[in-house]
Amino acid sequence: MRRPRGLAAVRFGQDSSDVVDLGLVALGVLASVVALLLGVWGIAVLGAVPSLVSDVVRGERPPALRRLLRRVLLDRPERSLVRNGAVAVAVAATPPATEFASLAFLLVTVMVAHLGLAGYTALALRRLARERATMTWRHLGVRASGPAAGAVQEEGPGALPDPVQDRLPIDGLRLLTASEALVLGGFAFAAAGVHLLPPVIAVVVIGIIAWTCWTAWRAWGPRAGHGVRRSDDAVAAAVADLAPEVVFYFSSPADGTYALGVWASVINALERPVLVVLREAVHLAGTESIRKPTVVAPTVGDLIAITPDSVRVVLYPTNVVRNDEMIRIPGPMHCFIGHGDSDKVGSFSPLNRMYDEIWVAGRAAIDRYAAVDEGIDLNVLRAVGRPQLADIRRAAPDVEPGHRLTVLYAPTWEGFFDEADYSSVAAMGERIVRGCLDAGADVLFKPHPLTGHRLPEAGRAREAIDELVRRAGGGSEVVAPSPNSLYEAFNRADLLISDISSVITDFLASRKPYAVSNRRDVPEATFRAMFPSSSAAELLGSDLATLPTALADAAGADPRRAQRETLAEHLLGPEGDPMVLFLAEIDAFIARSRARLARAGRA
Repeated sequence: MRRPRGLAAVRFGQDSSDVVDLGLVALGVLASVVALLLGVWGIAVLGAVPSLVSDVVRGERPPALRRLLRRVLLDRPERSLVRNGAVAVAVAATPPATEFASLAFLLVTVMVAHLGLAGYTALALRRLARERATMTWRHLGVRASGPAAGAVQEEGPGALPDPVQDRLPIDGLRLLTASEALVLGGFAFAAAGVHLLPPVIAVVVIGIIAWTCWTAWRAWGPRAGHGVRRSDDAVAAAVADLAPEVVFYFSSPADGTYALGVWASVINALERPVLVVLREAVHLAGTESIRKPTVVAPTVGDLIAITPDSVRVVLYPTNVVRNDEMIRIPGPMHCFIGHGDSDKVGSFSPLNRMYDEIWVAGRAAIDRYAAVDEGIDLNVLRAVGRPQLADIRRAAPDVEPGHRLTVLYAPTWEGFFDEADYSSVAAMGERIVRGCLDAGADVLFKPHPLTGHRLPEAGRAREAIDELVRRAGGGSEVVAPSPNSLYEAFNRADLLISDISSVITDFLASRKPYAVSNRRDVPEATFRAMFPSSSAAELLGSDLATLPTALADAAGADPRRAQRETLAEHLLGPEGDPMVLFLAEIDAFIARSRARLARAGRA
């Protein structure tokens, strides 16, 4: 089911400065100009129809066209005035001459329609201002208020009740907009010399507008007929009934949703009561694979309201400023779990000092923290494995003769600054892919979601690689950005080519050969010392001279298999089912949290 955006304020005209709407209104104005030049009033009437139909239907707009002109004051009332005004000018100024009385009736109707839309929108926004619903939820049984009081809603809040739709199969905003079709018809009759119908149409339209606005006034005015919805209180009550012991807390920029997506399988596997807390509603669309109760809590007050005393531990996949709004809530213990384990500088940030515990995959991550010595107490570090890797298949000992190699090229992005730029996409990516294809291998291309976010040349290179892989056909393809697509690609690939990133660490669960880009041509010994995760890899310098060797190793030579086995255990933790081990760590963490509360006399 497609979720309504926000609090369904879209129904009241708040999202109406889209490029599509602006373009359709411009089309109507252009048609009016053409009608004036050619002296054909019908062109203006026809030109207004697309904008009118669009406003009545209000279908979903392509994401790339949404909200690009937020400051253009062209909401529904203004659009109505512009398109009807353009038709009125064309009808009045083109032959044959239109009877003044008919034109006057219709012009008054145009102004009334504009005022009706503006008044209806103002009443609706006043209604929104009285609402106490700021939280959004999914997979949580929340008891509805208002006319549907007592019903349990698994997601919401739904659209605000529309008083017109209580009586008709159309909401008030669309009814007001649809009535403009009669106005356009009135102009057409007036221009055609039919004298009686335009005044009759004007009276009918004004009656529709008056009834609609009166209905809205009764429902949304000072003596509102609908009770004010208080779904935030109901959400807090539903969370209290859930009594979550574990909270997955997530905040990030809009394009960072993937960082929570990598934990979806773990969240779904938890048997203890768990709540996913999002601070930004934009992430809801990218977390549909999570089947546990999820709440968007945009304010600190919301956050406090949905953190009942039952919460024992809070897990943080990202390290952002808004994390401190949760950490300041007393009671639970707080743990940074990250969204990947790698040799990148972000994997051992001194900011992690604020957490009670820091969970990492294996001993290698603890060694990173010890090496940088940034004040992190090594006693709060725990190697808990990588539960997301439970379904990664181990490599077969031997490759079948005649087997066509499949290479996964999964580079990282260019980072927020040059020191964190490990990406090979702009400098080497196209040559890497072309070299693999020329050698007869299939290529799976899985770029990082943020590729091109900072450097335009990386974005252009990504597009070129996309096109190269798509043209290759056969078993080559661009891997979809779905949450588990990378791990599915691991199982299909014979060889990974990547950059310094958590992809390397995760791929080692398969024990298959891998190659790592060294685009700056750092001396081999220095590079491997800087980035221990590359110690069992073939290094690809800027000239790609070692690419044939990497392909040959994957085809059967594989001299580094024993080295990968040792490195995998060092990076990923002890042998065993990583999901089972992680869930056991959750149980132990809750026990530690309860013990701390008991010591403080708050258990």
